[in-house]
This record gives sequence, C-alpha cells and structure tokens, in this order.
Amino acid sequence: MFSGRKSAEKRREDIRLADQAVGEAMHALSLDDIDSARQRLAEAPKTHYADMGWKVGLATAMVEMKAGRRRQAVQRLVTVCSRLDDTSLSLDDKNYLRLYALYRGSEQSKDGRAPAELRELVEDFRFDHTMVTPLLRKDFPLKALDEADGPPPPPPPPPPPVGVS
Repeated sequence: MFSGRKSAEKRREDIRLADQAVGEAMHALSLDDIDSARQRLAEAPKTHYADMGWKVGLATAMVEMKAGRRRQAVQRLVTVCSRLDDTSLSLDDKNYLRLYALYRGSEQSKDGRAPAELRELVEDFRFDHTMVTPLLRKDFPLKALDEADGPPPPPPPPPPPVGVS
C-alpha cells in the first residue's frame, strides 16, 4: 500500500537542513554573531535526537555559552553528552564530542576546571583523532582556530653535498 517513501525523503531533507543550520550557526558563532546563530538554529527543522537533534542541542549550548548563560549551557552539554550513546555515531566521534564539551566547559569556568558533571562523563576514555568524522572537527573544533597567517614557510634549503675531493 504505502511505501513511506515521501516520509523517508522528508526525514532525510529535515536532517540535511538541520545539519546545514548547525554549520551556519557555528560559523556565525566563530564571527561572534550570536543573534544570527540563534536565528539559524531556530530555523532548523525538528529532528529526532538520534538523527540530528544531538547536533542542534550541542550548537544551542554553544550559543548559550557565548551569550553568557553558563549554567544553562553546561546543563545542555551534560544532557547532550549523556545521550550520545543513543546515536549511531562511532565511538571515536562520541568521545571527541565529549572532549569538546569538556574543553568548552572548562573555558567558561572560573577556576579553569570543567564542571564535575562533564568530568564524570569523559573520565578515562581514548579516541583516535584521525578516525573522527571531518565534519565534526570542522563544526566543533577542539582548539580555537586563528586566522591563517598565510602559506607555511618554505622548507630549508638542502644541505650542501659532502665534498668529493
């Protein structure tokens, strides 16, 4: 009877649009444009948590953090990180996102330590940075990226050949 093709296509489109909204919001945050980031996330279609809801939640926490709402941001980070096991992300991706949340939480703390709730979630884990999805590293970088100063310096000249007499 009904194949559900239209609903599956709509779901894929909603996931794509939500992912795009998160990318735009994170770009706006990197430019310190909180209002634009908040607007982009508000325009994102509602998706199931396991599909793309976790990413929207993480971006929303970053907006709250930039806006100075530390307590709400940390609570949202804890919620997102504790539910990452409900997603189909790889173990490396999940641990990367938990470390990202820990770094952002420690940046916002007064004493330089992440809140205990976040530290409990990321205690004693490992991940292979090269196995993390590049889109996650682009949208949620661990370190603050500075503007590129230009091309890398040229390599040093080769040493002179050892003299043959």
